[in-house]
Formats: sequence, C-alpha cells, structure tokens
Amino acid sequence: MKKILNALFLFCLCAALLLALGYVVLQAAAVVTTNGALSLWASDNLEAPVCIMCSLTAVVAFLMSYAFRWKSGD
Repeated sequence: MKKILNALFLFCLCAALLLALGYVVLQAAAVVTTNGALSLWASDNLEAPVCIMCSLTAVVAFLMSYAFRWKSGD
C-alpha cells in the first residue's frame, strides 16, 4: 500500500508541476506576443487540470499521513 501511495503521489505531483509550468509558459508567451486568444485558451484548457492535479496530490498526501502514521511534528 505504501509503495502504491508513493508512486501515486509522485505521479500526481509531477503532473501538477508540468501542467502548471505549461500554463505559466503559455501565459508568458501570450503576454510577450500580445496574443489574447492564447491566454484565454490556456485559462480555459489548463487552469482546471492544474487545480485538479494539485487537489489530487493533496488528497494522496493526506492518505499517506494515515498509511505512514505520521505524527504532528514529522
């Protein structure tokens, strides 16, 4: 169970970071090129997946705290 949670946590974390990086890069490119349509596309298509992956990462971390029996000071 612990190995599965570790793998799931790493997958969710990497996916969230990659999606967030893609979102930031596209938004920066939209600002530099003054392309409003690209900015709107990034907001419409990447903002929700970034938030979902961040939330899934948090849920898996919460489950890991029970599986690994972490204490408050750990």
